[in-house]
Amino acid sequence: MAQVITFENYLPAARYDSLPWTEADIEEGTTTDGPWVLLETIALSPVDADPTNPAYRDFTTELASDDEDLWYRIVFKDATGDESQATTPVQNSEAASFSAYSNVLELARILKIRTPSAEQTNAMERVLVAAAGEIRSEIDLAADVTLTGWQLALAAEVNLERAAELWMREEVPHGIAGIGSEFGATHLARNSWDKHAYTLAPLKNQWGIA
Repeated sequence: MAQVITFENYLPAARYDSLPWTEADIEEGTTTDGPWVLLETIALSPVDADPTNPAYRDFTTELASDDEDLWYRIVFKDATGDESQATTPVQNSEAASFSAYSNVLELARILKIRTPSAEQTNAMERVLVAAAGEIRSEIDLAADVTLTGWQLALAAEVNLERAAELWMREEVPHGIAGIGSEFGATHLARNSWDKHAYTLAPLKNQWGIA
C-alpha cells in the first residue's frame, strides 16, 4: 500500500553555467543516511529561464511506502544527467506538514561553511525550520492564503537571516559573537526579531483586533 506525500517550497541551487535543472528525483530511505530508493522522477515545468535565479518547487508523490518512519529527499538533475547535492532528508510527517522557506545549501553559503558535517547539517535544518515557524506565526496567513512569487522570495530572505542569527546564538557564548576573530567580539542584540517583523509586514494577512 502506498501513501501520498507533498513537498513544499524546495529551492534548487543556483547555477552559473547556463544549464537549468530539468528534473527532480524523489528518493525514500529508512534512515537519514539511506540507503535511498528512487520513487519517481518529476519533470520541472516550466524550466528556469534564468538558472542563476531558480524558482521554488513543490512536489507530490503517490508512491511513498506506507510507513511513517521513512525519510525523503530531493535530488535535482539537468538535461546532461548531472545531479545537485541532495536536499536535507525529512521524515514523511515533516514533508507533509512543514518546511522552511529556504534550504541548508543556501544557509551554509551564508555561514561560509563549505563542507558541513552531519551535525552541522542537522543544526542548520533545525534553525531554518525554527525561523520558518516564527515567520508563519508573524504573518498569520488565513487557511486559504498561500505565498507566491516575490512573497516567497521575501520569506526566504527573512528565513535565512533569522536562521543565521539562531545559528550564531547556538555556536557562540550567550550574547557575544566573534571572540578570537579578526573583527573582535560583538554583542548580540537581546531581541532581534523586531527588524524581521518589520520586513515581513507586507506579507501579514491578519492583524487581529486592537
